[in-house]
Amino acid sequence: MKTPKIICTVAALAFSIAASQAVETDPVGFVSVTVPANSDAVLAVPLNRASEFKGVISAISGNTITVSGTPSWSVNQFVQALPTQNKTYAVQIASGTKEGMIGKVTANGTNTLTLQFEAGDSLTGVVFGASGDQIDLMPYWTPSSLMPSVPAATEIFSFSGLPVGVNYGTNTIFGFTGTNWEDGDTTDNVDHLPIAFGSAFFCRNNSASAMTVSMVGSVPMSANRLQIRTLANNTAQETYFGFNSPIPESLVNLQIPAVAGDQIFGFNNSASGKNKGTVVTYGYTGSGWEDGDTGDPINATVKLQPGWGYVYRRVASPTPSSVVWQKLPSYLQ
Repeated sequence: MKTPKIICTVAALAFSIAASQAVETDPVGFVSVTVPANSDAVLAVPLNRASEFKGVISAISGNTITVSGTPSWSVNQFVQALPTQNKTYAVQIASGTKEGMIGKVTANGTNTLTLQFEAGDSLTGVVFGASGDQIDLMPYWTPSSLMPSVPAATEIFSFSGLPVGVNYGTNTIFGFTGTNWEDGDTTDNVDHLPIAFGSAFFCRNNSASAMTVSMVGSVPMSANRLQIRTLANNTAQETYFGFNSPIPESLVNLQIPAVAGDQIFGFNNSASGKNKGTVVTYGYTGSGWEDGDTGDPINATVKLQPGWGYVYRRVASPTPSSVVWQKLPSYLQ
């Protein structure tokens, strides 16, 4: 598969922990993926939007955290309220045993943030106090912030929630009118609809020319974290995902908590065509990953590409199960 163009510009990074807003600058990255004319590509955003606050957790009550210091936020300034507040915000735990965990901000006070987590996640185990865990407060990507200028009729196909099982189709369609993004069913404006962290989606270029999707943002400085799970008894489960890194990451070094029978499927984003199937399969034997076609062990040259989406298929289990895949990108090791 063709490797996307990558340019990473490292800015000054101050890692002192101060309880004031936006006092540190993360490295800035750039990843571009070319979508051929009249074709689909499976994408995943490998960068974050810039943090608007970095701090330390001083207290926890349920799903509400208090940060150290006096940031003096306005009440609910981090809660989307169209048309005055377009952004939806998330908190990422940036250190400790749950580094990389994401929670959506549903309310905030002058120094507090109330969070909504993915099923199975919580603040249990997160450290607070004088040596509390660190956080990053950042906006979600949205269609308009990710792809503000693409050919009219470009479409995004994604998933609302996680459907049970495998080989399921997308259930959400967004289309670019040339001015804004709208829901393909209702025509409602979805410019500011949040895109889930670490998720993959289909991008369809309906124009007669190749289209470049340029993703510019902050280089992730925390672990990639993904729940690998099954949702029903004796039923394999697929999850569309991307690894949160602006550089290629070796599959054998990612330390995925796989079990025998797990598979990863990849697409060829460089090939022309719509509704393309997967072209590569990697299977886990119980001791290592192998090529699904040849049975050859996978070596360090097989890498997940930045900006590309993949499918993880978790083998069926007698009852629903979940395991957390938490891994630092290679440039932080």
